[in-house]
Amino acid sequence: MSYIDESGTQRELRENWRIVENLPPMVDADAISTAALAQGLDLDADEASRAKVLLFAPRVVAQVQAVRAGEPAPGLRRSEVATTMPKVFRTQHVETSSGRFGHIRIFTFNVNDPMAFVREFVRLIGQLPQDGLIVDVRDNGGGHLHAAEFALQVLTPRRIAPEPVQFINTPLNLRICRRHQDSSGIDLGAWVPSLEQAVETGATFSGAFPLTPEDGANAIGQQYFGPVVLITNARCYSATDIFAAGFQDHRIGPVLGTDENTGAGGANVWTHELLSDLLRGDRATPYVPLPKGAGMRVSIRRTLRVGALSGTPVEDLGVVPDELHRMTRRDLLEDNADLFNRAGLLLKAREPHTVSVTDAVSVNGSLKLKVKAANVDRVDVYVDQRPYASADLTDGQADVTVPVAAAARAARIDGFEAGRLVASKTEQLS
Repeated sequence: MSYIDESGTQRELRENWRIVENLPPMVDADAISTAALAQGLDLDADEASRAKVLLFAPRVVAQVQAVRAGEPAPGLRRSEVATTMPKVFRTQHVETSSGRFGHIRIFTFNVNDPMAFVREFVRLIGQLPQDGLIVDVRDNGGGHLHAAEFALQVLTPRRIAPEPVQFINTPLNLRICRRHQDSSGIDLGAWVPSLEQAVETGATFSGAFPLTPEDGANAIGQQYFGPVVLITNARCYSATDIFAAGFQDHRIGPVLGTDENTGAGGANVWTHELLSDLLRGDRATPYVPLPKGAGMRVSIRRTLRVGALSGTPVEDLGVVPDELHRMTRRDLLEDNADLFNRAGLLLKAREPHTVSVTDAVSVNGSLKLKVKAANVDRVDVYVDQRPYASADLTDGQADVTVPVAAAARAARIDGFEAGRLVASKTEQLS
């Protein structure tokens, strides 16, 4: 099989597509582990997406092979940025009627390593225009919930509150959670008290607690400082539903939908084999091997919204976009031309907000910082997570002196516009 590169030259794939393995990331969803318990994946959508890559995107197959071989990526378009995860990301510069912006398509959150996913996400958007970004998750069937929620911090100065999840109250779910209280890496103890109370109250659902660790969801903070638009459609499921919900709940930017809501499958899914393992050795377990090695997956915990829609389920409702765009003929034939123009209009109406430390020196035991910002009128300075100073900016600059901080390791600069937090950046000082 061959493909045509940007110069019009026909090139051959290095490996016949018929023998390319088309397996999902090798997360063992049947083993008791943090990764297995944090799955939010529509398997049908994920299978279909990987099949489409083999059938209709041979250049992506070639890029995957090149990454494995440590070779330059073949078949890149002129506007495209090379990635180490060709099946996960496609990154490019796009020209719209409102100007040139960055576009990153996230095809899946189904990855082994959430932090590796975030690192590549940060690297890619760092090579795009910094005054506007289109994040596109259409047809993304989900994957690792931690990858989805860890990525949100990169786009906002606000602290991320992961979406909480809850069990349906049943004696069987209570047995599972009791058995795995205080277990290393898979502690289900937070849900036990509310499951026990349901015996008396008759409540349908347990209490709701985050599945994604909040520290991980805020470990690196904001990395992109321009306005952001999220594009969704009705085939966004599971972890992608949750990503879209978090994006909207934290007011990162407008959600532009090509359908009236996302797929409304915002749940944590477990396999039958995983449920069997969780009750292994329990003589009363209902989980027995299925005939002929069959397997199945169930939605075990539903997700709730945070922020203005706090407590609203993602499951069955999905995320309603802030703006609706019906796909046009030009979108289908000219690589989303009208859709990107609509996104560009939304980005043009918003300003980037930036903060940075241009110089940091120690003088007589004090730390002197030079701060530069755009579209920011005040900065608050935190040194090693402690609040130390606040300063108004003149012409986008300020000199800030922090006493008794010569040995400081990091400074966080929070930028405000008219009293509203609009940018946050952490600078390593040593």
